[in-house]
Amino acid sequence: MLSIDWFRGKKITVMGLGVHGGGLGTAKWLLAHGAAVTVTDLQDQKALAASVRGLDAYFSKIRRQSSQPTAPGPKLRYVLGKHDESDFTDADMILRNPAVPRGNPLIAAAERSGVPIESDISIFFQLCPFPITAVTGTKGKTTVTTLLAEIARLHDRRTVVGGNIRINPLGALNRLLKLSAKISASPHLRVSAPPVVLELSSWQLESLERHRVSAHVSVVTNVKEDHLNRYDGIEDYARAKELNVMFHCADDIAVLNADDFRVAAMAKTGRGRALWFSVKPLPKGRDGIFPRSGSVVLRFAGREESLFPLSDIKVPGEHNLANVLAAVAAAKSMGVPNATVRRGVRAFRGAPGRLEVVAVKRGVSYVNDTTATMPDASQAAMRALGPGSRRKLVLIAGGADKALRFDDWAKDVARYVKFLVLFDGTATPKIEAELAKFAARVPRAKAESMKEAVQLAAAEARRGDIVLLSPACASFGLFRHEFDRGNRFVRAVLQLK
Repeated sequence: MLSIDWFRGKKITVMGLGVHGGGLGTAKWLLAHGAAVTVTDLQDQKALAASVRGLDAYFSKIRRQSSQPTAPGPKLRYVLGKHDESDFTDADMILRNPAVPRGNPLIAAAERSGVPIESDISIFFQLCPFPITAVTGTKGKTTVTTLLAEIARLHDRRTVVGGNIRINPLGALNRLLKLSAKISASPHLRVSAPPVVLELSSWQLESLERHRVSAHVSVVTNVKEDHLNRYDGIEDYARAKELNVMFHCADDIAVLNADDFRVAAMAKTGRGRALWFSVKPLPKGRDGIFPRSGSVVLRFAGREESLFPLSDIKVPGEHNLANVLAAVAAAKSMGVPNATVRRGVRAFRGAPGRLEVVAVKRGVSYVNDTTATMPDASQAAMRALGPGSRRKLVLIAGGADKALRFDDWAKDVARYVKFLVLFDGTATPKIEAELAKFAARVPRAKAESMKEAVQLAAAEARRGDIVLLSPACASFGLFRHEFDRGNRFVRAVLQLK
């Protein structure tokens, strides 16, 4: 069984340093526990300069602070711009970045050599001494995780949040282990367990499968067509999401979307109890959270109670109603009182990069929805902001293809968009083919930078309009990642005269 002391002196390869901070946080944690760390990434030192600087500074700091100079101490080396197979076959463990695809030949070589493949999430699950709540789904998981964490913090300020939300949970692990030791040493103190909330991608869930573990409370928001360039079809992708509930015990809870047939089918998986959420009233006999007569209702064991009025929900769109209901269902599963849940919902204004209003200039609202990396998500944004007596959306979209369909997206562009600014990426031919069928009357222009895109959009917008960045695609060479894309949008908007 893995322990915190196991890592001292072990040769561990971190595959993928990256620029999001996940690989950096993992490498720091390993060094802090005395591992000999090899960081390898196909990007070169220039591309990874910020991450390398941060890791070098941290390594120097812990070397200076070492109180056991004769004991096996941490070591750090880089292999950047390439991978060496010996770093995978001659190691005690591989820490794999979620961006590394399944079937990678170096991972396969490590497995043939008997080297265990782990992730920051799988290590956290093995060592975390307290129950975990995990949120997954194609869309909405960050919004649900953010709201759930805010509600949990109102209930207990010791709340830990991390995972795909760009926070490495290993950073909080030592604190959790110390608290657990304190509780064990002084049971008479009756110290409660702190809430632990993680957002998990499908790739992070896959790292848990070999350990056959799932969270105590597991939320699945939805399963939509996405990442089909990485999976063998929608069913293969859905199975990865299903891992969130697959290894439940009888006292675990699966918070499931009753309005998504693929998610609803997961109620037959594992041995946990289902708690449903739905944007429509649930049929009798189903426990869960749903709206009815202007209120959000909780039904449990046949008893119903009104939690708060729907008017307390401030984030727009039916998709966000579902997100709020999912977070509320999870919070109640974690034992949070009704009054605290309501306080959290009333204060919530959304997560960054998700229908985020970044400015209003000359009566035009500028909305950052950069995390809409698939057509369904972009459609949800258009439907949330677009309905009315006239088309008022100026949409900025386009990017990298993920083997997804754009036919329904193009219909909504025709319905809600007055002008379209399109980045020229690998998805562009597919997008333009669908626009030619369904939205030929929508005028559009192409942009080669975010600054140009925002300027083109601003020129077409009039008072009362909304300029919406909702790309429907992954980021590509023009941006480092989707958050860089959103940050550049915000900067370009703020620089408008």
